[in-house]
Amino acid sequence: MNSLSKQIIVVAVTCGLSACASIIGGRYQPVSIDARAGDQSIVGADCTLTNDRGQVHVTTPGTVIVHRASAPLSISCEKGGTKVAEQSVPSHVRGMVWGNIVFGGLIGVIVDFSDGAAHHYPQMVTVMSQMVSTAGQADTGATTMGAPAAGQSGGLASLDPRIGKPMFNAAQNVAAREQCDSAIRVLMADGQRALFEASCAAAAPIKIECQQDRCTSMHADSGNTTM
Repeated sequence: MNSLSKQIIVVAVTCGLSACASIIGGRYQPVSIDARAGDQSIVGADCTLTNDRGQVHVTTPGTVIVHRASAPLSISCEKGGTKVAEQSVPSHVRGMVWGNIVFGGLIGVIVDFSDGAAHHYPQMVTVMSQMVSTAGQADTGATTMGAPAAGQSGGLASLDPRIGKPMFNAAQNVAAREQCDSAIRVLMADGQRALFEASCAAAAPIKIECQQDRCTSMHADSGNTTM
């Protein structure tokens, strides 16, 4: 009788743990990848996506299934044997994971964090070519004095000489948290302040306001600051 009771408990716990993890969508998610040089898409680039859960490949533009994880997702794209773009995309804790406490209890939350299900990456990632970005500034941004011209409103932040790397990275992190495109555009830049816009796959575009490397989403549902 004791043996039967133990078996029932083991089965119940196993089923319960499985249910806990499935409540918030599982360990895997699709990520769409596009590589771009300025406003031009790089078609046919072989991109490798890597995190601490493994490695997958996709040809641009395309979609691949990745294992969720707390670690950043590193993306490296090559074409013709030459690296054309690379980027690291942070993961964020999914808001619904805390609701799992109600359905699965503390054990459910522990399971979700341990197998990666508690985290998510942006559904759409645009990997910008840094080599082409530098060339683009030289070709399109030269003034009569030979210095880069100021960026234009509506242009890509990665190509705008007014946008420093710390501010750019902070703005991209906000876009990633909102599951929006990482190819953010500059609406305004004035010294240490800037306003960006990011397109979102499942929602209206969001605006991102930055003061140096502190950026805030102006989306109606989000007011968090990314350091």
